Amino acid sequence: MDAQHWLRELRAELGRRRLPPAYLERFVLELSDHITDFLEDRMSTDAKDLHGVFDRLGAPGQVAEVAAKEYRKGRFSRRHPLLMFAVLPILSLPVLWVAYVLCMLLTAKSLGLESGKVDTGTALWQWANACAPFLVVGMLLVPAGLATAIFCRLARRAGVSLKWTIVACFVLALLGGAATSQFVLPTETTKGQLMVGFGVALRPSALQTLQFLLPLAIGGWAVWRQMKGRVGQALSA
Repeated sequence: MDAQHWLRELRAELGRRRLPPAYLERFVLELSDHITDFLEDRMSTDAKDLHGVFDRLGAPGQVAEVAAKEYRKGRFSRRHPLLMFAVLPILSLPVLWVAYVLCMLLTAKSLGLESGKVDTGTALWQWANACAPFLVVGMLLVPAGLATAIFCRLARRAGVSLKWTIVACFVLALLGGAATSQFVLPTETTKGQLMVGFGVALRPSALQTLQFLLPLAIGGWAVWRQMKGRVGQALSA
């Protein structure tokens, strides 16, 4: 077996184990340099030398299996995919919601839109009141979309199975799709209100449908990118 053929088989075996393209190429390049250094040290490229280096490294399948195990040991997400992509999305989305709400409240306070200090006749209050529905839509969509993008990226970088990307997206779609919210600015006589809840109607609104579909759309795009990359690896191998 010549060196290039061995490296092609190794690349194919690494691709079958769904390792990230960047890690795969770096690993193959390092082994290629190792083989080259071995041959240069022996000052020969005959079959005996090649046989010696392959005996030292092992079969492509064995090398790929060891590389995959070592790679997956290096990340928490690879060692605990259930916790990372099924449990943490449930915890992370409320955190992002709270962060979004705090930003809304701090912005309202900085503009002087606090209960007991409001003049509804000002242009500022009227502008804020017109923007309130869009802020509610943003609270229902932005944190869910951001969380989905983060977990899709983590899954791609960790090189875990595509099923974990899909699991995280479905968890976020279900949780985000069930969320409801209402925001009312304070007036001279009433206090401001921010209500958040969960529920699904028999006929969901267009917004609630969008809340459910957004994480799935982001996840579908991420899965397509991962599959495209793996097809490219297979073809190049």
